[in-house]
Amino acid sequence: MQPPQRLAEHKIATMSRKRRGGAKSFPKGVGYSIPIPRDLLGCPAWLAMSHQCRKLVDALMMEWANHGGEENGMLKVPYDQLQAMGLRRQTVLNVIVEAKALGIIHPVRGQRSYGSRRSPSVYRLTWLGTPRNGLTATNEWRAIKTKEEANVRVKNALAELERERALKRALRAQWAAERHARHATLGAAALKFPSTV
Repeated sequence: MQPPQRLAEHKIATMSRKRRGGAKSFPKGVGYSIPIPRDLLGCPAWLAMSHQCRKLVDALMMEWANHGGEENGMLKVPYDQLQAMGLRRQTVLNVIVEAKALGIIHPVRGQRSYGSRRSPSVYRLTWLGTPRNGLTATNEWRAIKTKEEANVRVKNALAELERERALKRALRAQWAAERHARHATLGAAALKFPSTV
């Protein structure tokens, strides 16, 4: 009697080429599958991603699969959808900046909606091509060689985002002070020259 290991090796050797290829291909009957290269899974950028950043990338991969791979570069994932996946609304922008700094995604930030005009943010997964315009994968994540470099990139990107936020806060405070001063001046002028009716 042959040992079990030899029997298993014999079965693998006699398995048909078609059947072996089917076993190694994407799974059937589970929906559209997304390819993730082995080099990406082991690169410092991928390994340095935070848990929240991974949720964002998962949401974008799901959106990519929902459109059959045809919408890369135009992927839209609203904040409500990200919130349903476990991200907090307050941290979504930080996570987007982190993923961009790591070269995993390329976002194009939209504009706030006013009235009926809406311009949402769109995203591109950098390890996949964009079929709309025929561009191949850009693979910005390959530029990061060590985990320390990845951490420094994320830290610098988040610091830049915080500087932008601080500048916006200062401008809002300045506008509020100017508006308050205008209203105070108008109020004093109305008291000085009362209207005669």
